[in-house]
Amino acid sequence: MKRIRKLPGPLPGRAGAITQGTARARWRRYKRNKQHYRQRLQDLTDLQHGLCGYCEIDLMENDRQVEHVIPLSHPVEGKARALDAANLIACCRGGAAEDADAREDLERASFPVGTEMSCGQAKGGDTNPNFVDPGTLPALPSLTRVRADGLIEADESACMQAGIAARRVETTLGILQLNVPRLRRARADVWRALDNVWAAHRGDIPAMTGGAHRALAPANDRLRKFFTTRRSYFAPAGEAVLAQTPQAWI
Repeated sequence: MKRIRKLPGPLPGRAGAITQGTARARWRRYKRNKQHYRQRLQDLTDLQHGLCGYCEIDLMENDRQVEHVIPLSHPVEGKARALDAANLIACCRGGAAEDADAREDLERASFPVGTEMSCGQAKGGDTNPNFVDPGTLPALPSLTRVRADGLIEADESACMQAGIAARRVETTLGILQLNVPRLRRARADVWRALDNVWAAHRGDIPAMTGGAHRALAPANDRLRKFFTTRRSYFAPAGEAVLAQTPQAWI
């Protein structure tokens, strides 16, 4: 999980005119204009450089949706934030990708359907106050790290440096179920592929810095999936690359 950017200003379209009804009713009314909804989804996808705001898989047409960070079911803020642009991110479908084939896309869908749910599907209406909005994370340092076996966890030292309790980050990872087997396998596969190329260069700082730049910089304004896995693999060279200005991609 990494920092993501948020839509600036009020939600475009007819959002300002939708003032009546429950949070869900207001959101349904906004979504009825499919053109507005699709455009917002694309805007969010572009802001996030093509990655899910939670698990960092690459967003595809049949595997993306708009997610409310503060859920519509929140008893106090749900209605107020239903059409708040700053409360929206683009996410994958959390293991329920449409038309995904179990034999070809094991990282994107779980079979039987309903198992290994993650991201917004796992979070649902959870209103735990310790949940950390990815939009509030610092660009540096990364508050999460990924191990070679694909496990993602809080980096206690980085959390202390950022002033965000590591337990809050761990709680967030748990709510989002970011360590379900399909995601751990996918992250471990990325790590293994990197290691096949770069393991022999571990002591070569210029080589690792060049590799980090290629792995972490966007291509055609899109980041490679599982960004934090790549970031963790190339640390500390990766952090040095990301500290360079501009930091538009993080």
